[in-house]
Amino acid sequence: MSHRSKIIKEAVEVIVSAANQTFKESFEVDKHAGKILGILLISDYDELLYYRGTQRIKINEMEIFPEGYESKLLMQGLNVSVNERMIKLGEDILPGNRKVEIDYTDTNHASAPFTPYKVKLYVYSEVTA
Repeated sequence: MSHRSKIIKEAVEVIVSAANQTFKESFEVDKHAGKILGILLISDYDELLYYRGTQRIKINEMEIFPEGYESKLLMQGLNVSVNERMIKLGEDILPGNRKVEIDYTDTNHASAPFTPYKVKLYVYSEVTA
């Protein structure tokens, strides 16, 4: 966890160890988080995330991105400013029970043969006093 400009950045890592399977991970955001501002999805193998990945993301039991949502729609390239890489959720999400869940699904794709990889979901929250 890091505190910078009253923003908390936390992450959960999903280890994708087998092809064509769904992997589930969850964590609780910091107790000082007043509202969830946005997310970021990255991988140690961007091409596998881009071609093979879909996910469902829930925050406080609210589905933010539905099952089957393509990872390529949540990725940011190097041409995006560091301070603009977060996917803003449109409306601020209250942390409620503080639980963040990701169900990440790997699916075969001819352009990206499988090798084990990691996917990391970052959650950005605003600190409350």
